[in-house]
Amino acid sequence: MSLINRGLAAFLFTTVICFGLSVEKVHSNDFVSGAEKFITALAAKAEKSLLSEEIKPIEHQKRFRKLMLDSFDLNGVGKWVIGRYWRRSSKHERAEYLNLFEEFIVATYSKRFRGYTKAKLQINGATKRKTAAFVNSQINREGAKPIRIIWRVKLLNGEYKIADIIIEGISWIQTQRSEFISVIRNNGGKISGLIKALRKKIIYLTSEKK
Repeated sequence: MSLINRGLAAFLFTTVICFGLSVEKVHSNDFVSGAEKFITALAAKAEKSLLSEEIKPIEHQKRFRKLMLDSFDLNGVGKWVIGRYWRRSSKHERAEYLNLFEEFIVATYSKRFRGYTKAKLQINGATKRKTAAFVNSQINREGAKPIRIIWRVKLLNGEYKIADIIIEGISWIQTQRSEFISVIRNNGGKISGLIKALRKKIIYLTSEKK
């Protein structure tokens, strides 16, 4: 399966964290309430730091990288999406893969952020399941049906981090896992095949005209 993300999923992923928010419900549970506030603050931060036509591409990508590293559990997601192949890889392969995974995510989505269309993200409450908070929301667009978004948020080392985004029932990390595992299997079950594919994709993304 191609490393090029599906158009709709990629568009939604890159737009949901930069819209203005209206919080409708506040829960008494501190963890769940904190997760809601975290998503609200993330949206405000993204809107302030990224949504300006005056920002040059290089500076935009720099700011986007910081936002991703501050808000997403990229290391955790990176390990999870390759499943058992993480345990089968060498220390050197793991380090190289995680570095490339970060570059791939930043290169893929920072470009898409610059072409988003404004909408309104509405928070509809949250629930706790095991160790994660699931923040329910929807994107309201003029003249279009609302899009359901669920944010899976975890508390890691005292900080809230996004572990997944579920868009209309489709999990971002499940989709990424399916794509990456397919690449590994098509290369004899070796993570080196995925590393090579990521390098090529990053070169392609970063060499595209701005």
